[in-house]
Amino acid sequence: MTAAGETARSVDVVVIGDGPAGSALAAACHRIGIDVALVGADDPWSATYATWIDDLEGVALVDPVLETHLDSVWVHADEAIEVARAYGVFGNEALRRDLRVALDHVVGRVRTVHPVARGRQRVRLDNGAEVSARLVIDAAGWPSSFAKRLDDAPPAWQTALGVVLAEPPEGDLGRPTLMDFRAVRPSRGGQGSSSVGPGGVTTFCYSLPVADGWLVEETVLAARPAVEPVALLPRLAARLGRHPDDVLANAVRTEYVRIPMGGSRPVLDQPVVAFGAAAGYVHAATGFSVASSLRAAPRVAAAIAAGLDGGPLEPRSVAEAVWPAALRRSRVLHDYGLDLLLRLDDDEVREFFDAFFRLPVEQIQRYMRIDTPPQEVAAVMARLFSSVSWPMRRRLASGNPASFSRLLRP
Repeated sequence: MTAAGETARSVDVVVIGDGPAGSALAAACHRIGIDVALVGADDPWSATYATWIDDLEGVALVDPVLETHLDSVWVHADEAIEVARAYGVFGNEALRRDLRVALDHVVGRVRTVHPVARGRQRVRLDNGAEVSARLVIDAAGWPSSFAKRLDDAPPAWQTALGVVLAEPPEGDLGRPTLMDFRAVRPSRGGQGSSSVGPGGVTTFCYSLPVADGWLVEETVLAARPAVEPVALLPRLAARLGRHPDDVLANAVRTEYVRIPMGGSRPVLDQPVVAFGAAAGYVHAATGFSVASSLRAAPRVAAAIAAGLDGGPLEPRSVAEAVWPAALRRSRVLHDYGLDLLLRLDDDEVREFFDAFFRLPVEQIQRYMRIDTPPQEVAAVMARLFSSVSWPMRRRLASGNPASFSRLLRP
């Protein structure tokens, strides 16, 4: 680790952003002999990062990095469904240690990136340190600070307010629950019940064990504009049968979640290459991202190595490895799914997820990965389309049915 205030040596590659995505890419580069420096403020990883465990197959991790391992999770949409697919929560410190082994880690916040002589770029930090590199990767999260996007279209936002309780809650939320869309009865004597949250947006509850207790989150899957996490506190409290003040006062800790979904991909031809959430690696219809970056890191590192061996390093060749043409087509399909979810009403949301989680597990897996080939994503969408009601089919094909049918072609 390079101390603050020192001027670091020149390297082949600088990765800006020392979260999971940036650390994963720097580690993948280091493993194949690339001279790489990871640059970031060394802030703690405080978010809860979860993954389907089969999404980690083939990922090179030295030590166990999951603090929670669940054989299945539950979904409550129209009916209760047990999804027999293993699910886990990362131990942030374990993952951090695993990815940071032997890395040149320059601590500080990046202020500027600008070109210098002979095809190199200089990264300047707020503490005065500078690092010169042949290639700069921006993996510092959304929105990218140093890599341009195709457009400035605003993303949708997945937001949540969560509390970690010392003990599991009573009832169904006391078992691992990926999504609970059931109606919530207002607390403190309110009348009726509702599945609709602030701004008329459907919300669900996410509930599972973590290292320091039991996490319960009230979540908006996607909304544009964002629903502020604090606005979800009354619904979370009502779901737990408590007063909002009591929920916060008795929490082991509290989480406020904001995840950009469906943001524009980066421009391919530019000096700085984006990676991870900065490159739009958050799944446009689910919000998952960490495992995607872990899987992609070796592919991108290999492209960097090939460029370094071939003379002048072309950033576009690396950007193409971040988003190969086939996966850009998959992203179009996932973006369509996100746009659909933003248009569905409460009943339609429950029908959609009830049908989705009744698909075979391998099809659920294929749709929920950003690196699934487009023909396989289309096949899952076609299977889902055939399994829902005729009114829902009309909604799925809303807008331009001809365009929708082309999306579903292999």
